[in-house]
Amino acid sequence: MQAYILRSNSGTRFRFGEALGAYTEEQSNSQKTTSEFLHSDTLWSALVNAWAFCHPDTVEEFISECKNGKFTLSSAFYCVDYKGKSVFFLPKPASLNLFKFEEPKKLKKIKFISKGIWENGLLPDKWFNADECTFLQNDSIVALKSEIDTSIKIFTTETNPKVRARDINDREDRFFYQTDLFLLNGDNFNVSWYFLIENNLSDNLQNDFKNAVQTLVNFGIGGERTSGCGSLTECVLTDFAIRTKTSNFYSNLSLIAPDEKELTGNSFYQIIKRGGRFLEKGKCLPMIQMLLEGAVFDTKIKGRIVTLNENPPILRFGLNLSIPLHENFIDNEL
Repeated sequence: MQAYILRSNSGTRFRFGEALGAYTEEQSNSQKTTSEFLHSDTLWSALVNAWAFCHPDTVEEFISECKNGKFTLSSAFYCVDYKGKSVFFLPKPASLNLFKFEEPKKLKKIKFISKGIWENGLLPDKWFNADECTFLQNDSIVALKSEIDTSIKIFTTETNPKVRARDINDREDRFFYQTDLFLLNGDNFNVSWYFLIENNLSDNLQNDFKNAVQTLVNFGIGGERTSGCGSLTECVLTDFAIRTKTSNFYSNLSLIAPDEKELTGNSFYQIIKRGGRFLEKGKCLPMIQMLLEGAVFDTKIKGRIVTLNENPPILRFGLNLSIPLHENFIDNEL
């Protein structure tokens, strides 16, 4: 498994859409909130668009190989360079929400744990020990004290009023609010995005893939790119491995669109609705239910790429990229 670290200049705006229900033609509610990270389905679509731009002759072959399970990717999460070390953060496994803890609301608030906590199987009762762990981002992210030894805020969001371009037909301006996300940097830390890949593409596609990734960096990620959102400066490839005392359970780092038969009675997950984009008057893309990152299951789930529209062809990426859980993260009674 490999990780791509996406670096950007300090103060860069990012705009990641978040499904809020069926959209109207005006899409009046679609920009009031933003996801706090880039989900895998949006990232894959951006990669496909970049591939189609630089290598239109092989993009269909790439999509076909993805459907056959030869390539998958994760969502883009936070990587903090702190005092010369890169600290990767992973979505908290859903099984830990069942951990018996005297303040369950504090536990539920935590969304991400560091790779070090994951590999060591450190349980929530240790997270709140200031000698062992450090909380970041208003107590929603936690790292080992040996990874980050001071509390920092790694991103912020801002909501501002805006006005849409005037419609020459009805002469009405449309007022709306838009929320953007900003990664924060400090004197001794820098924050970037990273995503993981499992790449078993055919040899003839490997060079095209590298060019597509570079084109993705040139284009930027997320929405509102024409107004400066989502710009990136470079992409750094590095090896990524989880070294832990594993159980027979896995947790996904991507959104999954599973077949019903893939889930078992020992699956723990939350659902998110994706899709619903407006196409034309009276027509929107269908919304589908997907497993949110951090689900837990006792079998390897493949997932699928869902066709949302035939003409023009519109796909929703729902293949699984998962990593093994430490045995401490699973109740022995399961």
